[in-house]
Amino acid sequence: MSATAETPGSPRGSRLAVALLGLVGLLAGLALVETVPRLVPQLMPGPFRALNRLYDAREAWQEMMRGDRELGFVLRPGLDMQFPSEGRQIAIRTVAPGVDGIGYRDIGTRPPFDAVALGDSFTFCDDVPAEHCWVRHLSEASGLSIATLGTNGYSTIAEARLLARVGRRIAPRLVLVGVFPNDFKDNVYFDQWTRTGSDDYWRWMRERRRGDFGEALLRHSITYRVIDGARRVRRRRTYHHREGGLDLVFRADDWWLETLRNPDGAPGLRLMQEALRAMQATAAAMDAELVVLLFPFKEAVYWDVVRRYDPAFEALDVDGPLAAVGRVCAREEIAVCDLTAPLRAEAARGRQLYHAVSAHWNDEGNAAAARAIHDCLRRRGLVATAGRAAVAAAAVAITAAE
Repeated sequence: MSATAETPGSPRGSRLAVALLGLVGLLAGLALVETVPRLVPQLMPGPFRALNRLYDAREAWQEMMRGDRELGFVLRPGLDMQFPSEGRQIAIRTVAPGVDGIGYRDIGTRPPFDAVALGDSFTFCDDVPAEHCWVRHLSEASGLSIATLGTNGYSTIAEARLLARVGRRIAPRLVLVGVFPNDFKDNVYFDQWTRTGSDDYWRWMRERRRGDFGEALLRHSITYRVIDGARRVRRRRTYHHREGGLDLVFRADDWWLETLRNPDGAPGLRLMQEALRAMQATAAAMDAELVVLLFPFKEAVYWDVVRRYDPAFEALDVDGPLAAVGRVCAREEIAVCDLTAPLRAEAARGRQLYHAVSAHWNDEGNAAAARAIHDCLRRRGLVATAGRAAVAAAAVAITAAE
């Protein structure tokens, strides 16, 4: 036997055996982490299930899209799928063949459309069934047929381009544009993407964030999801509020806090103004009314609750970003409907208008938003210019910033 050969009882052989056993244990542990959540998800802790659902939703969302050189990405027409929403599966269908090959969510309204709604996931009505979408409620309350062209992840710039591309084919008399505070950052990202020459916005975003390998791991590995989720959580201030019948997770992301501190100086606001000006011109060319709908953050609606969690919040003007958008619209002479006050009034009655974890409205929140928009439009008298079929008495959506 060689002098360097190892025997089972030698110190080096023992260390190797221990290392091998450790490796086997690690692999077995990883195998359990990867298989148990898939086979028996109900055994996993609630936060783990919520995290995994968010990543599943992200993957499903990206599968709903295809790249587009002008718009960054568009909904695929003819979709018929189940979306992993919070606590349930949501049926998502898009109309085929769409408009100019661009899909839009089928919420049960039919052409010819009196009005269209543009925006991001709030206008798409993410996380609720079609029958609970605020656009559907609004259509039923007003007697107008309204299509939602909302697309998850859209910026105001992309919405302006979408209206210019498909508006004349639909020929609405009323154009509703939902603005959510994350449009500030989405406008900046979209503007950067336009300078890259890429024909797929989300492919470009994936490359910026993790690269193809990281995205593949995120798609297939639960272990990597846990690691990525933990890294993201460390960068956020998160507060779970359970009191008075409410179950809400609040988040204070850095980009949001920065926007609160100086909304008028945010680069995304200037880009938004340019996009809204372009939409105003497109609407005028179609002889349509343009109305901007201001959709508040969950944290803004429940601000009386949120500011208890951090004394620093007292110095922040939580209404600043949407107020800045309102001032832009006033300069551009665009009508505005601010949903902040009506939704706060509902929240003050103890109603939960948002999902616990998701930032989106739940069924009750969508109904409350539709009521606020409907009351607003009726007060403004704009419904008379929106309907094609003498339904002026049955109003629908808008309000001016007050």
